Amino acid sequence: MAASGGGPRASIVRRLEFPHTDVVNCHAFTSDERLLAICPGTEDIAIFQSHDDGVERTHVLSKHTQRVTGLAWSCRGKLVSCSEDRTAYVWELQSDGGWQATLVELRAPRAALCVAWSPNGTRFAVGLSSRDVAVCYYEEKVHCWVALKVGKSKAAVTALAWHPTSNYLATGSTDRRCIVYDVNEELMLQNPRAPQEPFGEVQVSEDAGAWVNAVAFSPKGQFLAFLAHDSRIRIKDLTGGPNAAADVVRWRGLPFSAGAFVGERCFVAAGFDCFPVVFRQSAGRWELYGALDAGVEPSPTPSDRRKDAASRQSFDEARSRFRGSIGHGGKDKDGVPATWHDNTITTCGLLSSGTNGAVRFSTSGLDGLVLVCELSP
Repeated sequence: MAASGGGPRASIVRRLEFPHTDVVNCHAFTSDERLLAICPGTEDIAIFQSHDDGVERTHVLSKHTQRVTGLAWSCRGKLVSCSEDRTAYVWELQSDGGWQATLVELRAPRAALCVAWSPNGTRFAVGLSSRDVAVCYYEEKVHCWVALKVGKSKAAVTALAWHPTSNYLATGSTDRRCIVYDVNEELMLQNPRAPQEPFGEVQVSEDAGAWVNAVAFSPKGQFLAFLAHDSRIRIKDLTGGPNAAADVVRWRGLPFSAGAFVGERCFVAAGFDCFPVVFRQSAGRWELYGALDAGVEPSPTPSDRRKDAASRQSFDEARSRFRGSIGHGGKDKDGVPATWHDNTITTCGLLSSGTNGAVRFSTSGLDGLVLVCELSP
């Protein structure tokens, strides 16, 4: 459906709700979208099998002892999870239908905050509160996943993204820095205890202006995006070299917490405003394209939306919403079903291509929903 003013168009093709789940703090689909893993803000991981008419929970994976903070599927069908309990596990589906968990030798003194598989599926990285990153690989001799620490930020590492070549790793941290490290796999595996240079060396270092909530590489690796808590998105053209200036685009709403490239020159960001926003490159510069419309006319700005909400909600409704008695998937005053999330969007990920050239992506939020959306070309 068309957005007001000819803005970006999107349709929600799947709206997934989960029984007894109030929040989804992270989620991940397999590449074929047959399996979905979510964390409902606890130490458990729920695995769902996807069907045409919805999803069915098949397993609950319970190994962590504190809240799970990150989930990611590899291109080879392995699931990795990390948690505030300082551990990470790699999960594999067995022929008998069960799941085998392999503990990662993370050697983390503090909480693990985020995780991401390399595009080739041989390694993954874990961002740590101890201000460094664990790049993990499988050691055949000991049949275990082993971590090699990379970098040293001044604060916790909150975001990770792999370059499409799997040889570079971007990190974002609460010290306001976005850093890209050389993590060449050949140099690493030749001598994991003492990798040769330039392994682990900083290739790009950018001031994000505020703590970093998300980072992402474009599909071909030309652009690096990092989303800071100052409601600005910065996108750097890496072909200009490490010292090239990044384009800075300001969003007048609340900060973004997640984002993904849905094309080489198109980026979707989402966060505390509860709906996705599209940015695109035009005439060599990145600019705001607009908030996505999925059927219900959005307000022009978050401030207008708050004013409208204040004018049409009674005190009792506001109090009920605060107490959580108005659940997700509710309706507005006119009985129109809600479209996007009604609480903070926590994760955003690119999926397979949709119909007629549309691009698919998924979001999850603190309202307990997972949405699968198609962005029209």
